[in-house]
Parts: sequence; structure tokens; C-alpha cells
Amino acid sequence: MDYKQRIIRSGQIALIMCIIANFIPGIYLWVAHGIMPSLQDILQIWLLAAGAYAVSWIVQPIAYFGAIGTAGTYLSWVVGSVVDIRLPAALMAQKMADVDPNSEEGECISTMAIAVSVFVSVGMITLFTIIGVQIIPYFPPFITGSFDYILPALFGAVYINLAKKNMRMGIGTLAVAIVLLIAMSFTSVPGALVNLLVVILGMVVARVVYVSDRKKAS
Repeated sequence: MDYKQRIIRSGQIALIMCIIANFIPGIYLWVAHGIMPSLQDILQIWLLAAGAYAVSWIVQPIAYFGAIGTAGTYLSWVVGSVVDIRLPAALMAQKMADVDPNSEEGECISTMAIAVSVFVSVGMITLFTIIGVQIIPYFPPFITGSFDYILPALFGAVYINLAKKNMRMGIGTLAVAIVLLIAMSFTSVPGALVNLLVVILGMVVARVVYVSDRKKAS
């Protein structure tokens, strides 16, 4: 059995265990205290969650798989915070190690980076949660207001880091994304679907650039 097959088997086992563990608190409340919502309430809550996040359940694993690899995908979606912590950690580690994200070395580096980021993030979040609750109320409004721009800034940094690897793909993807966002602003298409279309168009741009480069090389 090769490396990826072992990773897939281990990942499937870990995910099944995590799914079972998610139900333990609810089962405890039901068995020990008799607290159990009706089936209708459960379905209603699930439908609300699916309506808000179902697209991202498909889009995000596909979009980020090339950077974080098989093991990184299993690990990232178990621990969470994929976009804002795991993906940047993997990309930075690959950059510092000077490895290709699509290689076996790149996948090993991203897996180690994601694993380390779990320990670091849990420790830092715990520490700064305790400290932050005490000091954030004393920050001036222009500092607390800037927190709203952390995620866009992070996305921008990740985009620049990837676009530098192939500027034609980067600029092409950005161009079609801007055109799509302008066009969709006149419609009522959900934002999650727009994100999916941007990812698909980015893949199309990458394919066109790749085929063009191959033709020039031959």
C-alpha cells in the first residue's frame, strides 16, 4: 500500500471517529437528562446550515487541495480554520522549504505545517482569549474597526504568494473574478455560488495558460 492509500485509510478512520465524537454530547444530554429536540427541529437546523454552507463543503476542499494535499485536507477539515490559519501555514512552509506544492515533498511539508499550526493556534488562541477579553475594550475604535479587514488582507497575501508562481494565471484569474463580481452584482445570485464560479473560472484560466505554454514549448 503506497503513501496516499495509507493516508486515505487513516483519514477516513479519523473522520469517522470525529463524526461519532460530535454526537457524544448530544447523546449524553438525551440519555442523562432527557433533553432531545424533535426531528423536525433537527432537520430545520440542518437545512439552515446546508443553505448557508453547502456550497463551501464542496468548493473549499477542491480549491485548497492543490496547496495542502491529501493528508492536509483530512487534517484541516477536522481541526477547522482552514482559510485563515491552515492554508497560510502550509503555503508559507512550502515557500520557506522551497518545494513545489504539487509534489510529494510539498505535501509532506504542508502536513507538518498544518499539524504544528494546530498546537500553535490552540495555545495562542487560549492565551490571547484570556488576555484579549481584558484589554480589547480599552482599544480605540480605529484599532477594533481594523479587525474587520484581517481576513481580506489574509486572502490578498495568499493570492499574491500564489500569483507570483505564474503571473499570467494570477492576473487572468483576478481579471475574470472582477468581471464576474461586477456582473453578479446586478443579480441576486448567492455569494457562495459566486465563489464557486470564481474557482471554476480560475481553473479554466489555469488550463488555458497551461495549454498555451505547452504549445509554445513544442
